[in-house]
Amino acid sequence: MRLYGRVAAERTLPQHQRLAAFCGQLRTDGMHFEKLCRDGLSSTDEVWCGTVAQAIALLPPERLVAVRVFWLKTLSEPAQIRLLQAVVHVKSPVAKDMIADAIAKSQSPALRLMALEGLGRTGTAADVDTLVTWMQGGDADVAAAARRGLISIDDVTADARLVARLKSFEGDAPMLAKLIDVLAVRNALGFADSLVPFLSHPDAAVRTQAFKAIGQQGLYAHQAPVLAAAAKAKDGVERKEARRAVARIARRAGGVQFKARRIGNARTEACGVADFDGDGKLDVIAGPFLYRAPEFRPVKVREVKSDVKEDGKGYAHDFMNLPLDVNGNGRPDVVSGNWFSKETWWIENLLPSTNVWTQHLIEKTGNIETGILVDLDGDGKATDFLPDTQLTCLYKPTGKGAFTRDSVSNDRCDMGRGCGDLNGDGRNDILTPSAWYERLADGGWRKHPLDVGFSDGGRALGHASNLIVYDVNKDGLADILVSSAHKYGIFWWEQLKERNAAGEIQFKKHVIDDTWSQAHYLGWGDIDGDGVPELITGKRFMAHNGGDPDEYGHLGIYYYDFTPGPDPVFKKYVIAYDTDISVGLNVEAVDLDGDGDLDLVTTGKWGGPVILENKTKVAK
Repeated sequence: MRLYGRVAAERTLPQHQRLAAFCGQLRTDGMHFEKLCRDGLSSTDEVWCGTVAQAIALLPPERLVAVRVFWLKTLSEPAQIRLLQAVVHVKSPVAKDMIADAIAKSQSPALRLMALEGLGRTGTAADVDTLVTWMQGGDADVAAAARRGLISIDDVTADARLVARLKSFEGDAPMLAKLIDVLAVRNALGFADSLVPFLSHPDAAVRTQAFKAIGQQGLYAHQAPVLAAAAKAKDGVERKEARRAVARIARRAGGVQFKARRIGNARTEACGVADFDGDGKLDVIAGPFLYRAPEFRPVKVREVKSDVKEDGKGYAHDFMNLPLDVNGNGRPDVVSGNWFSKETWWIENLLPSTNVWTQHLIEKTGNIETGILVDLDGDGKATDFLPDTQLTCLYKPTGKGAFTRDSVSNDRCDMGRGCGDLNGDGRNDILTPSAWYERLADGGWRKHPLDVGFSDGGRALGHASNLIVYDVNKDGLADILVSSAHKYGIFWWEQLKERNAAGEIQFKKHVIDDTWSQAHYLGWGDIDGDGVPELITGKRFMAHNGGDPDEYGHLGIYYYDFTPGPDPVFKKYVIAYDTDISVGLNVEAVDLDGDGDLDLVTTGKWGGPVILENKTKVAK
């Protein structure tokens, strides 16, 4: 404790060393604890006071009980706000008590607003009534803070409590409209039946919010009442929302619904899902942060260079986050790479240590767009790393922190990679947009021509998404699903029975959807549980900083359902549209919550990652 005090007071030392020592004092010096809290939180240095607030918030609950005794009496208003923000952020066990103190005892309007919003971030359905009461008041700032609190409650049973409160406000149109708006913003699923009666409410604002909420979750059964109500809408804002509701329900009818949960706001483009800490639950890695289940709070494990601005322009120098056990210790590490430095790395998982994970160079591969893990030997485990570079090569981990490199081809190739048994010989081949490489019985490769690429303004000859190998029409021959990475179009290429004059495989192009651009990655998973995978994709945001077709169009995530067989029809369903969520360099289909259906995880320069929970059981 004395050493901490001496280091913290030594002005000649770097600030980060003094600050670390000061935080040590907070943990050890009980006699001067109150003074240390007051001094640390009153600092004019934002880094200092912010770090001190976080350190206090992370103290054991019994220490924070002591803070409750003096924080409202002796700390300045800015210090009170900083401390409450930190306690709420980490969801400390005493956060609710401090929030209650701030609401009931503080004379600071700013602290009360922070407390009301914090009540939502830490609260449950039991706090709905309190926040609704504050939302009714005449103070606009207080009502807005209570609204943000209601939106932030993470307890899904809060949705039902909010719906139950609607009846008590049927005669108060402004409040009723506000509560339905809260339900819409929360994307509360499964309550469309309860909201349909409000489509005929006398007040246009109430009807408008009902259209908005039902449009987010309505199923085919709700299409008729929505259409009937939309035909009567006269107000301009109401008519616009009614049209959107009709369109959304029509696209969704019969489809799987998802509920979005944004767990971060990092402007990166790649993510991975695996059990990184060995607790049996799937975690999310995205850019510099690991989001550990079940809370998915961000923990920084990497340094990622980034110049991405608020408008999405710029790049995070991290183009893939592939979970792979490289050193053979039973825990997944991360394979990553950078277009600009032309390098691929593996980042060593150091859990349970709190140290930043160690980055190891795999190879200078040249410009790397992204990469995928593939199952080359057909054992059901995708453990080979196939990078998306100008050369075609394959990396297999040795289990000792290294890789063996298979130089499949040194010919220049286009961006876009895939792996699958294209010729039906029982061995998985490697695909690029302009060639496919047959895996020979002796482990070698034979190059064959292929042309499923797309002109990309001179930046690449055939810039494509990843390529998926699947027998779409069930004729016994493997077909290819692929999209234009930066222009318009998602396609499947049918493998024909007839070979060309040179004896090579021929393909016929079929359009799946060419109405939107930037489908840079194709996810693949059985999200509706019918035994057939669906194609999952979305519009990449600011891939080339505004230089691509329809770069500023509405963001969206979609899936395409089809039944394999002759002349298959792909039906498009909306997962998210115009909600600042889309797909960056990948979307992962995994059973994240263990309920038996596949959820989705993705991120992008719009700020993520986002978990899209599959609500199949609710929808049915």
